Amino acid sequence: MRSRPTYIRDRLTLWYVGIFGIVLAIYICFACALEYRQLGDQLHHAEIEDIETVEALLYFAPDGRLLLQDDYHSHPESKLLLDRYMEVLSPDGQVLFRNDRLHGMDLGGAPALREGAVGYKSAEIRLPDGTSVLAISHVHLLLGKPLLIRLAYSTEAIRRSLLEFVGLLLLAMPAALIAAGFAGFRVAGKALNPLEQMARQTEQITARRLNERIPVDNPKDEFGHMARVLNGLLTRLGESFEKLQHFTSDVSHELRTPLAAMRSVGEVGLQADHSSEKYRDIIGSMLEEVARLTAMIDTLLTIAHADSGEVKLHRTVFPLNDLVHESVAIVGVLAEDKKQIILVAEQSRISVSADRNFLRMAVINLLDNAVKYSPPGSTIRLRLSDGNPNSDRTRFAELAIEDEGPGIPDDKASRVFDRFYRVDEGRARDAGGAGLGLAIAKWAVEAHGGTVGVMPRSPNGSIFSIRLPAA
Repeated sequence: MRSRPTYIRDRLTLWYVGIFGIVLAIYICFACALEYRQLGDQLHHAEIEDIETVEALLYFAPDGRLLLQDDYHSHPESKLLLDRYMEVLSPDGQVLFRNDRLHGMDLGGAPALREGAVGYKSAEIRLPDGTSVLAISHVHLLLGKPLLIRLAYSTEAIRRSLLEFVGLLLLAMPAALIAAGFAGFRVAGKALNPLEQMARQTEQITARRLNERIPVDNPKDEFGHMARVLNGLLTRLGESFEKLQHFTSDVSHELRTPLAAMRSVGEVGLQADHSSEKYRDIIGSMLEEVARLTAMIDTLLTIAHADSGEVKLHRTVFPLNDLVHESVAIVGVLAEDKKQIILVAEQSRISVSADRNFLRMAVINLLDNAVKYSPPGSTIRLRLSDGNPNSDRTRFAELAIEDEGPGIPDDKASRVFDRFYRVDEGRARDAGGAGLGLAIAKWAVEAHGGTVGVMPRSPNGSIFSIRLPAA
């Protein structure tokens, strides 16, 4: 397994040194190529000057041989010329002159077509003995006769100079990498200091200090964005923790009441001997409390599954009208006991795409709430309508449930859908509610992309409304 640096600062430093090394290597290659080209250009210009010097020194002897003037060796450039390779050819390729340095070797072979006729032609060639030279050709007229002069320089001096240049650069490269590593380590450390400060501040935030926040020095940079994200996370954690505390307190309170009632009934039953009919009443009272506990626990499990995202909606398209009539038939039994009337008004048949069971549960909970808190002999009205389309022409189905109960004060309307919340604690407990029905209805409607709300009804009562996207 490959070893990897533990700290981000070390990894950033290595990345910085590696990238700097690659850039430096590319720079060395580019500099060497530029140096080689400059040395080659210098050599090329030196050969042109030498050819011009040679042209002035060449002459034909009386016997027709091509020679150099005697003062060639005393010419200021003569020592340089003696280090060069040179030959002179006739247009048909006959060698007219070849200096001793060539040792009888050809300098480029037979003349090419129009070689050196226009300007100076240069080429890098290799001699038969393996020597690499930069040759230049030029046609010169001597006494009306065209002569092809070839002059060559050995490129060994260029390679030697280039190697020295590369050696100097490579010698400085380790020192440059060490300096870059040190600078990169310092820069990485300075850049990561805000992250370390945020880490230290976050470590000090406990469950009792969720109200604390991480300072945001610059909200526009990456660390500022991270601080804002962490602060948002702390806000959500604080809200969830507060809700959990309230939820735990409410559950404890709700469980204590039926357990205390069962204990009281049991203790009363044990204080004296009773008839079988009396014991039957005592057991019946205890079973009622057990049934209430069981219903509340089942409801809590449903809410817990909904909060954890484990509830999967099985959507189907169906008329909302049919679901409303089903719910009225179920709750109608409770309404008959209180001599209440449930009226349903439908403008049109509207279909929705939803999980039928969960949506029916939401409608039943709202209907059950209306039946519980409406007085005997009252009327509960349901209005099903096609909501006005919004700006993007999306159709909505609206269901309004009107009751004739005592109503909900404006300052408490926003909390009626909270878990375990009751507008009237004593009245709700007498009705058998645990304060969870409206919370489940709200979740079921919102899970389908809808909204649920409540508003006062004149002269008394409340109107609970459900708004769902139509299929």
